[in-house]
Amino acid sequence: MSEQEMGGGVATGEEEPVVIEDDEEEQERKRQLDEAIEAQGGIEPETPEEDTRGAAFGSPATMVAEARKHVGYRETGNNDTKFNRWLGKIGGFPHDGFGYPWCHAFVSYCLWHSENAGAGPRTAGCVAGAGWFKSHNRFSQTPQVGDLVYYGKDGGTHVELVVGVGPTTIKTIGGNTSGSLAGNFFNGNGVYEKTVDRHSSRIHGYGRPSYGSGTMPAGTGGGRTMASATVKPMTSVRSIRQQQEAVNALGHTPKLDVDNEWGPKTLQGVKWLQKKVGAGADGEWGQDTEKKYVAFRKK
Repeated sequence: MSEQEMGGGVATGEEEPVVIEDDEEEQERKRQLDEAIEAQGGIEPETPEEDTRGAAFGSPATMVAEARKHVGYRETGNNDTKFNRWLGKIGGFPHDGFGYPWCHAFVSYCLWHSENAGAGPRTAGCVAGAGWFKSHNRFSQTPQVGDLVYYGKDGGTHVELVVGVGPTTIKTIGGNTSGSLAGNFFNGNGVYEKTVDRHSSRIHGYGRPSYGSGTMPAGTGGGRTMASATVKPMTSVRSIRQQQEAVNALGHTPKLDVDNEWGPKTLQGVKWLQKKVGAGADGEWGQDTEKKYVAFRKK
């Protein structure tokens, strides 16, 4: 019916890691999923973007909070979930195209509903998801809270959100997986939190979303502070001071300090401006942002 946990038991206590094992059947299901996505030329979203909580202003903390809201959620029928209904149809799958493996649909949904739209890939395919992070130079072998952990060959078997990091384990929240809730065990059909051996050979690596603001507060997600996912300022078009002045000129509140210093507030302000003028909200003031800013000011 649904994706099996890649290997066996679920931790019943904080120190009992899940054993991750290879699952050739699941790899084949994911290969078929990737082929179906490619055959139809991608996935058209079923839900308008305005139904989400915004783009590129979130943090690891908002991502973890969103994922926790869904712990215990279980699919209906054959992989039919609200996450797939949000992401879109894929031809050839049950439930009018919505009944496909949904582990990546879940993490993509959480990104888009935690003010982190565009900070990571919007896809159902794990290989495509891992590939997105690699192409953006945001793939690592060292976990941080807020990362997406990919399993299997090329990261193609499964993905979960890292919500805690310890010396030998990571704590994760994943969808389309196995887990225990209120003393009951459920096999491969829902969203669950668990502890995973971080040295498992099945871990392919970690994708690091380009979160827009802040760090994970101490004590959140297992007590590990998340290093800020910074964006370096682009100053070939405008200096940092000029960018700060432009953000203030469009009415950003609170106003930025015009100090020619690049920090999280200025980064968030530039992303706010880019969204307002219709440019890509990546925090880098290039030619496209400049063109759209000037056009917006002329209106």
